[in-house]
Amino acid sequence: MTPISTPLLGPFGWPKLEGTQFPLPSNAGVYLMTIEHKDGYLPFGVGITRRPMRQRFIEHTRSFKSGNYNILDVMSAHAGIRKVVWKGWGWTADKKTDFELRKEEIISLALNQLRSTRIFIIDISNPPRVLERLESALVNTFHQAGNELVDKGMLLMQRKENEAPVLLAFESRSLIYGLPSNLIV
Repeated sequence: MTPISTPLLGPFGWPKLEGTQFPLPSNAGVYLMTIEHKDGYLPFGVGITRRPMRQRFIEHTRSFKSGNYNILDVMSAHAGIRKVVWKGWGWTADKKTDFELRKEEIISLALNQLRSTRIFIIDISNPPRVLERLESALVNTFHQAGNELVDKGMLLMQRKENEAPVLLAFESRSLIYGLPSNLIV
């Protein structure tokens, strides 16, 4: 099986919060949300979009700020430790009340995480099904490598037995902890 050369573009800053980071291009595809860690980057999220990246990340911003996503303690994340300061996903009456009482604090925590996030885009133009398989393979690889920052319980579309494997060879100028040089999806 011949590997497909797969460059990682980035790191990019979060749209509208880039500061001195490069702005996110409009590519579609698979992306990694990372936090700086030691001499590289530690993933805390993997995603896929068929829309322009900037558009998808504006949607992510709304979800973080509205309490729909888990928010990590940034200092702990830099050390590779998962400490959730707001538990997103799933709403109860008590949680809605808590969110309303702490809304300013939660939004501040979310914005702190987004400002600290560095985004990498996996530059690959394969069919959408391969991109879904790549997202799944990356999440599973990070979990197997012991990365506790990446959420569990995502809907992942792994390769089916009747699908031919694809070998990807990642090319990156940055160290992404847990990212293998080659990955079969």
